[in-house]
Amino acid sequence: MTTSGCDRNHRLPLGVSTGITERVRAFTHLDVSHYIEPEPTGSGGKGSADMTNLEHLNDLYGLAEDPWHMRGDWLAERRRDLVLASLHHARYTATFVPGCGSGRLLPDLAKRSEYLYGVDDNRDKLALARSRTEHLSNVEIGYRQLPVDWPMERRFDLIVLSEMGYLMDLADWAALAGSVRSSLTPDATVVASHRNHHFAGRQLGTDTLHGTLDSMLGLTRQTRVIDSEFAIDVWTNRDLVGS
Repeated sequence: MTTSGCDRNHRLPLGVSTGITERVRAFTHLDVSHYIEPEPTGSGGKGSADMTNLEHLNDLYGLAEDPWHMRGDWLAERRRDLVLASLHHARYTATFVPGCGSGRLLPDLAKRSEYLYGVDDNRDKLALARSRTEHLSNVEIGYRQLPVDWPMERRFDLIVLSEMGYLMDLADWAALAGSVRSSLTPDATVVASHRNHHFAGRQLGTDTLHGTLDSMLGLTRQTRVIDSEFAIDVWTNRDLVGS
């Protein structure tokens, strides 16, 4: 991973808005023009390769009940266990899980949270998340389209970014990272967990996702798990003594 927090081997696909470099620079102060493929002559703006829209994401969910392979394999179970083990503190006051999907992480996170808020923009997956957590009085599930509908009025001491951001462009991910930073309490922890494999429509690699967070959050990276299949990073400004 480069010190700029970006993966120089990754280039965004054709059709990404030509204004992306200005939008990212506004959030990160980084020049990311070398990550952008030029639009073909006469493209007229965004093309069919722009896969960040909600319709595509819902189509992907519709084609596969478990598009990120979060269920039913040992790798996914091991990664969930590592995410939970990477949390140095036994309890958190307010946990936020944007892009919670069907909520498979939520019950375990709820055991360590006074309050947990999980959101997603897929209503079918939210129905599963509600079913999975309906017995938990400290869990709230909501519909939000991120990053534009981020709950800016709330503050959290734990934010878990798991398997989200793959289909965003770099400017939207930078906007989300800025929202994360603005929503943290003074003693907060942020966890990011993503797979490394490529799939159709994926725009941002794991190095870029985590590197952008590292450059923007202003937190100390506390833990790093690098696996051939996935990466987990944990940032915090919380005292490690006396959890």
